Amino acid sequence: MVCISEMDYEILLKNATLKECEKTVKDYSEEAYLVPGGYKVKELPLMGKVAPVGFSGSDIIFQYTKPCIGFFVLKLRNEAEEIKKLKAQYSKDKNVKKIK
Repeated sequence: MVCISEMDYEILLKNATLKECEKTVKDYSEEAYLVPGGYKVKELPLMGKVAPVGFSGSDIIFQYTKPCIGFFVLKLRNEAEEIKKLKAQYSKDKNVKKIK
């Protein structure tokens, strides 16, 4: 199982609502998308029906749910390969909605 504490990350927002998380992802990203729940970022499954994921430079920004604690927005640094993989899937997935 993947552990977030082993990654190079920054907490952009903590103890937030889903709406606040989506806004924060959008505000910090050059591009942002709503992806289906269960989608994995660096093998971390995203919770919920849909989840916001964004990119800024080589960083990935996404909503993370910690059970019994709440919602966070995390930025994983220097994830160019993961961004490349995610963008390739976005171009193929008609169900992914770009956030404006």
